[in-house]
Amino acid sequence: MTILTRERLSGVSLRVHRGDSVQSTAITLRREGQSCIATYDPERISLDAVTMLIRVLLSSKGEIISEVILEDHDPALTALHRAASKLLLDVEITDGPRITYPTVRARSQNPTRATFFIPQGWDLTDALDELPAAFADARPEAAHQLKLIEQAKKDSGGKIDHALDVVAMLILETDDPDSVYDDLLRLFDEDRTEGTTVDAPATAA
Repeated sequence: MTILTRERLSGVSLRVHRGDSVQSTAITLRREGQSCIATYDPERISLDAVTMLIRVLLSSKGEIISEVILEDHDPALTALHRAASKLLLDVEITDGPRITYPTVRARSQNPTRATFFIPQGWDLTDALDELPAAFADARPEAAHQLKLIEQAKKDSGGKIDHALDVVAMLILETDDPDSVYDDLLRLFDEDRTEGTTVDAPATAA
């Protein structure tokens, strides 16, 4: 199965605005290049549900949300959603009795569809501090691969940061690093072959 394609070399940035009851639907969504702009009515739908639904929608079309940026929201909430989105995590603030500490849990036993659950009333800055450890507990292999990628970015001096960011997203999405690396090497081989292929010289009559 081909995982990495040229069409998926850029993730989608999701920018979320708080709207009101004047809008006709609970969520309005429009596309601007590699960004999606969402406006939601908080009286009809929660922020947590908005980001989760849009992630599922785009994923069904073969696209990955590479970051979630909240516009005109609390700064701590904005920072939390952006950091979680970099790990392809949804965020849910819950008053459920089973969540007593910030934790990452998979939905339906699928590690790639995971949520960062935060107890209602928990300090969001503290929750952000707990995110790396919570992610590593839930997905240790993915966390290990991300550390390797961060080191590779440092070693390359930033020359291939974008490509490595795409690899990180695909590993998070597929939970299959071997296939992602195989596809990356395949694309590099294709590019090298295309760059060195020239037309054969015409034969003299």
